[in-house]
Amino acid sequence: MRRGMRRGASAGAVLGLALAAGAARGEEKGGAGMELIEITNGTVVVGVIPPLGGRVVLLKKTGGENLLDSDPRLWRPPYPPPAIDTPFRPWNGRIVWVGPQTGFWSQQDLKADRKKQRAGWPPDPFNETGRFDVVERTATLLRLEGATSPVTGLALEHEYEITGERTVRMKTTATNGRTTPVSWDLWPNTRVRTEGFPYVLKDALQMLRMDGPRPDDPDVGMYPSEVRGGWLTLPPGRKPENGRKKLWAKAYLRPAKGVIAYFLGKELLLIRAPIVPKEALHGEQAFIELYRGAGKGEDNVLELEMHGPYQTLAPGASMSFEQTFELVDYTGPQTPEGHVAWLETLR
Repeated sequence: MRRGMRRGASAGAVLGLALAAGAARGEEKGGAGMELIEITNGTVVVGVIPPLGGRVVLLKKTGGENLLDSDPRLWRPPYPPPAIDTPFRPWNGRIVWVGPQTGFWSQQDLKADRKKQRAGWPPDPFNETGRFDVVERTATLLRLEGATSPVTGLALEHEYEITGERTVRMKTTATNGRTTPVSWDLWPNTRVRTEGFPYVLKDALQMLRMDGPRPDDPDVGMYPSEVRGGWLTLPPGRKPENGRKKLWAKAYLRPAKGVIAYFLGKELLLIRAPIVPKEALHGEQAFIELYRGAGKGEDNVLELEMHGPYQTLAPGASMSFEQTFELVDYTGPQTPEGHVAWLETLR
């Protein structure tokens, strides 16, 4: 996400309004009273809220701390309706958006001003607060299906499965529910606790792009990044100075490996996916993106993001993107030097 932004073929206005009304009428779909659902194998716990975008809000080892940044006070109903004017709130956790960000509102006719402005914020409210049906559930598997969004034209299906002792598979399939083509990528965005350290191994032959505020902005400064042994990180603990109110930076990476590493104390989270070639991505996005902000309230955020291929879907056609999350015990020094020494084993 680029907070600095304020944060396919379009459907007709009549169809869009009909879908919007239908989504609003179906606000109880998935059960407004259905709260957190947990799956576990006794070692790993995954918590999902079907009526709040089907998002993952809990990821931890049994008896351990939640690695995700998500406030449990927001996990309880009543949940806001999936409606065009529902405001964004920092429910956080892991959710799947669609990209590019400048196209968030480009394939709809419900908010003409946002479409004209190529608004990059807020994200689709029908996805953020969408009601998802539970279509399959076991002790270690949860599969959810959502309605077609009148903003994107996509209906999402999420599969969460614990596949190993400490490994979780998270797959999203998007299906075009319109009668006209749409063009998007799938964009898993995992918000983790801000006191942790993220790392991505840079490809030395690929350009790194780092976005941030204007240098002359008196209120907002650039969040500093570091590269250690080829691993880029946005370390925690930096705060606004010299009268500024917040810091932010976004790194766009074409990595040497399809992995994001995240250290939090003695915990290590590895997020993996096969690298998507540059030519298959939308030109505004990178396969891996890291966003960090620092300030007050929801300005404090750390996002670990990946983008799937940018595709045009015919009516009824689908695309998928899958990640694996591995929770590892980390026993080394809780310093950047210790982190990088451990990460060298991944090369």
